[in-house]
Amino acid sequence: MARKLLIAFLALALLWSITGCTGRNSPQAAEPEKHGHTAEKGELLAKRLGVPSTYQAKYTSDTGISSITVDAEIIVPEVYSADIIEAVPRPFTDDEISAFIDRHTEGLIWIDQATKERYDGHGVKKDPQYVGSGLGYDFYSLWIYNEDEYYNGRDYRTINVAYGLNTKTGKLAWQPRLQYLKSRYNLSASDLLPLTDGKAGGCTITLEEARVYADEEVHAICPDYEMTNYGQMPVFELVNNPQYYIFRYTRHINGIPVNDDYGGESCANDYDYISGLGVITVIVRGDGVCYLEYCNPYDIGEVIQEDCELLPFEQIMDIFANVGLLSIQHLERSPDLKENTMQVYKIQLGYMAVRQPNNTYHYIPVWDFYGHRTLFGTGGYARGKDVGPIWGDSELTINAIDGTVIDRTYGY
Repeated sequence: MARKLLIAFLALALLWSITGCTGRNSPQAAEPEKHGHTAEKGELLAKRLGVPSTYQAKYTSDTGISSITVDAEIIVPEVYSADIIEAVPRPFTDDEISAFIDRHTEGLIWIDQATKERYDGHGVKKDPQYVGSGLGYDFYSLWIYNEDEYYNGRDYRTINVAYGLNTKTGKLAWQPRLQYLKSRYNLSASDLLPLTDGKAGGCTITLEEARVYADEEVHAICPDYEMTNYGQMPVFELVNNPQYYIFRYTRHINGIPVNDDYGGESCANDYDYISGLGVITVIVRGDGVCYLEYCNPYDIGEVIQEDCELLPFEQIMDIFANVGLLSIQHLERSPDLKENTMQVYKIQLGYMAVRQPNNTYHYIPVWDFYGHRTLFGTGGYARGKDVGPIWGDSELTINAIDGTVIDRTYGY
């Protein structure tokens, strides 16, 4: 509720002030591949909107505790227009689950976690423990594994699919997720750390070789998904894993990527928001893909509006100047806070699946401000500087059409 009130306050601030509609290299965004036809308008979007290649600015609160430093690369797809397009969240189909399992069977005998018997090829099944629970949704899952390989000194294998459907409407009520593991380590989607001298510390293969593995795996599932971010995974203290390559892929529509956001695939499941970022995360080691997570599949629906009129970049930055500092300054209410900063290193134009008032979703062009946060002081902030920067985290999202601020936690 506090975050909702903050967003409402920020919106009021906009109405008052806006008129009109380190030595390490950061993980690099891939050049998006172009799909389909883009309508030529004579000038690329970057030129039409007056977008520079970089932007520098600094904003500081009166107390000096809160500040935002912008020293950012600006990324705009080489396209002539952007549309509003219907995004249709959906569960995984039995056909695509079956195809995924077939690609990874490799002569294995899969065991059904529910029965502890040999897997017979069935699709997801309704979980009986949720039937009649009064939760308002039915939970569907499929979990298969092979542990013989593990006991013989090789990898543990597992494929896990899960989602929930509203018992009355049959629509999604819990976000869909497909996970695949082929490793002796308990791997998971994680932060993307910068590479070490251009390579992942725990791999002998090059970035280019690792990407070939990742591209092949992702394009077999979603041909219109392309790499949007990469790096190496951290070493988890409890797992003590090698640092493998980690890639993130999102849909690209007519040359425009759906903007990535670290953790954006997870939903609060509040206010009926159940479909976050559609993203595929892939971890690659020397012999290929050892982990994959596919969250929130969408179908592309009808084009709602073609060639949208986007706000000039200068006006977007005016909005950021008014709202950015307000978005972090409220934390100064805590007497423990001594330092509250944001360092914006990248500003990117792309799509986001934005939830509409009727609980449908539209791919909307947005500007994402990627940055690092530092919170430090006493009490609950005492260890603030012990945590390293998170790469790929969108600190603020602005609708490129009307300039409204979007709360990615709730999808609008």
